[in-house]
Amino acid sequence: MTEPEKLTAALLSTFCALYLVWLWHCFVKDGQISRLATLRQEKNVANNAAWLFWMTPLFVVAMWYLASSLGFIPAHLVPPPAEVARAAWRLIVSGDLFAETWGSFGRVLVGFSLSAIVGTSVGLLAGGFLLVRQMVSPVVSFARYIPPTAFVVLLIIYFGIGEPYKYAVVFAGVIFFIIQMVIDVVDDIDRRYLEMAITSGLSQGEIFWQVIIPNSLPRVVDVLRINLSAAWTFLVAAEIVGADSGLGHLIAVSQRFMRLGELFTGILCFGVIGLITDHAIETAGKRWFRWYYLSLRR
Repeated sequence: MTEPEKLTAALLSTFCALYLVWLWHCFVKDGQISRLATLRQEKNVANNAAWLFWMTPLFVVAMWYLASSLGFIPAHLVPPPAEVARAAWRLIVSGDLFAETWGSFGRVLVGFSLSAIVGTSVGLLAGGFLLVRQMVSPVVSFARYIPPTAFVVLLIIYFGIGEPYKYAVVFAGVIFFIIQMVIDVVDDIDRRYLEMAITSGLSQGEIFWQVIIPNSLPRVVDVLRINLSAAWTFLVAAEIVGADSGLGHLIAVSQRFMRLGELFTGILCFGVIGLITDHAIETAGKRWFRWYYLSLRR
């Protein structure tokens, strides 16, 4: 290794050691490793947990760099972080990375938004009304076990290889899972709320609007947050077949020409987008439904 590389390795080794010492001191030694620690609602526990959330990815990258530098990871299989960083910089400077990322993000936004609206609406209706459930459940149970990628060829026939095809793949990939998970959310509503609504003389429609929907929405947000990651998975399948832009297309081209740096850049972009959007949706859910998370002491 060159002198700069040795210095970088030494600094990252120090960071990793300090990270592990801090992890031990703040969580393991004081018994904060348990989920029960958060029930104490101590401010220092929340602050340490927030730092841990953002420091851990840096620790993983540092370990990746050290393992590559010491030869534990073959460079022809997993490129060093420096090579990935150079490839990412080239894509950023050329504008390709932003263009590909924005193309994929727009497709997920459209396809997932449609599936979220339809899936949540159908799931709430099926959970709240027996007639709707008996009509929807057989279809959902049947469709959930068919791999959505099996519909790719059919969707190409129906929609061509343009943008509607990609929206359709994302939509078909998550819609049935959203419906079933929302039905399960409605089923888990505390029966005491429903019994109080019935004894209060509320009609079926009033129970649906005043009890079922308000008590379901906090967990519906969690359902959508989980299925958003699946939407990105199906988007990659759509972009690999019949696409000339997007992160999936970038990964496919990089694999074809063995550009491992660009390939890993595309993969890491998915991870960064997922980390940011997942954290943003979770934070928004806690702000919108603060009463729900206070009842859970989260």
